[in-house]
Amino acid sequence: MQETVQLDELDYSLVNALQIAPRAPWSLIGEVLGISPVTAARRWERLSGEGHAWMTGYCSLTQVRDMPYVLVTLGCVAGSVQGVADALLDDPHTVTISHTVGTSDLLLGVWMSSLRMLSRYVLDRLNRVPGVITVRVSVATEMFTEGSRWRLRSLDPRQQRALSDWRPDPGVSAPMISPGDRELIVALSGHGRASLEDLADRTQLSISTVRRRLHRHLGSGALSFRCEVPHTTAGFPVEATLWISVPSARLARTAAELSGLPQTRMCAAVIGSSNLVVTVWLRSMSELSPLEAEIMARVPDVRVNDRMLTLRHLKLMGQVLDGSGRAQRYVPMDIWREPAC
Repeated sequence: MQETVQLDELDYSLVNALQIAPRAPWSLIGEVLGISPVTAARRWERLSGEGHAWMTGYCSLTQVRDMPYVLVTLGCVAGSVQGVADALLDDPHTVTISHTVGTSDLLLGVWMSSLRMLSRYVLDRLNRVPGVITVRVSVATEMFTEGSRWRLRSLDPRQQRALSDWRPDPGVSAPMISPGDRELIVALSGHGRASLEDLADRTQLSISTVRRRLHRHLGSGALSFRCEVPHTTAGFPVEATLWISVPSARLARTAAELSGLPQTRMCAAVIGSSNLVVTVWLRSMSELSPLEAEIMARVPDVRVNDRMLTLRHLKLMGQVLDGSGRAQRYVPMDIWREPAC
């Protein structure tokens, strides 16, 4: 049974503040929360140090057209699910691993820098893991929303506005993330709040170069950050993934409707037997049927083809989690690295 960690109200407010403005200075975070910058920084150091919360930086998933993000479902031999998960845990490309029930044993989030690399990884890596029986791949063609946009909603509207207004170089035009940004992305994947000095040390770049690249990509939206807590701690112990078919002409409208639901963590258009995948966080399993009914009422001709219930996250966007959902360590999300087969 998973342990539910109880954070206090200030902890929740701090996490919510960092969800809205992940790289904002502690002076602003403290001002909004009514505490000193030192207190805010120490709170975060304690939460992250104990694995109760963590910050992950990565290329924005709006760039999936150029760097494919893929949902992979694996069917495994009885008794081999843990072994299969363990075999993939340190792969930089398998960024998320969920133990599921439904029509698969494991649901993976796999991220590559090219379709050619994806082909190699599926054929020469996933298909050869001992214990794997079936591999089903759904390539995301558009990411409408994902975990970096999910919020705890612990702050009042005034506090949210004060944090939302913060962004370095807002609206700047910048090129897509490129292999030249590789070292910076890899460093941010496990240390989303790392200082400029720390990032410069990790990347062997100058502080001014790190500052310029980081601010440019933050301002353009090419970088995403997610400040996470275990979903049990967040008060949403149930995660379900729905595989949906909707008429192509209504795909964008349907995705917008579903992305706007407070329960939605991820909504993506995919290539496969279904053309839309939605992941939701719920307070109980009894909420799933009413949610499906709401979806069908909102969108005509929608069909739910499959449902998967997550029993446990073993890895979430590079962070390896323990049985209670706390972060233990991270695997850098180096999506440019050639897969080890």
